[in-house]
This record gives sequence, structure tokens and C-alpha cells, in this order.
Amino acid sequence: MGNTMAGGTTHFHDRYIDAWNEAMGTGRSAPIEEFLSPEYHGWLGQEAAATAPFDAATAREGFAGTVADMRGCTVHADFRTVTPRGRDEAVVFYEMTYRSGAEITGRALLLESWRLTNGAWLLCRDFTEVNVGQPAA
Repeated sequence: MGNTMAGGTTHFHDRYIDAWNEAMGTGRSAPIEEFLSPEYHGWLGQEAAATAPFDAATAREGFAGTVADMRGCTVHADFRTVTPRGRDEAVVFYEMTYRSGAEITGRALLLESWRLTNGAWLLCRDFTEVNVGQPAA
């Protein structure tokens, strides 16, 4: 994956999770929104058989609601796999948990597609399953 994917000493996806935690601390979603590609789109579901498509504007509304409703929680990425699709693209799969102290208050499974554009890694699309229950022990 080389230095281009790392973008310095911190991996691009670590910076994305850091932006989530900054947003959760302030209640402002702007740090997360900076990672969205202009053509961003995704699918959201609460069960495997049903998903709903959404665009960048809907994602921004969702981010704003999440960080306002869960302000003070922290976000954690576990079981993360980053797979390059060439020099300028990567696919990331991980479990995102929202925590209040040690308690898990929310959980999602994400599959994301990222592209390096003008020196910045941008999220182009994702598939998110939310409220998927507690992680396996």
C-alpha cells in the first residue's frame, strides 16, 4: 500500500475515525463531511434483506443527526481490513462501535470504497448495516 495510502504517518482511515471522534466530541459533523467525495452514495440497512440508497446530502443529514444525538460517545473501528484496488483506490471493511464509556451504545458493519483524489482520500460509496446487535464474544 506504500506511502501514498498512508499519507504521512497516519493511515487515511485512522484519520477518518479520528474525524468521527472529533465530531462526536463537538456535536458538529464537519470533520466527517470533509471525507465525502462529491459523487458519494451509499446504501443503509438494518437487516441483510433490505437496504435504502442515499446520496451525499442525505449522508450529511445523517452525520449531523448522529453526532448531535450521540455527542460525547466515542467511535471505534474493529476487525478492519483495508484492501488496495490499485494505487489510488482502496476498499475498507470494518465494524464501527459507538461507546459511552465501556458500554457499546451502537454498532454498524461497513464496506467502504475510497479514492485518492488531489492528494486526499475521499469516501466514494459505502454499504452500512446499522443496529446489528452486540459483537460476538
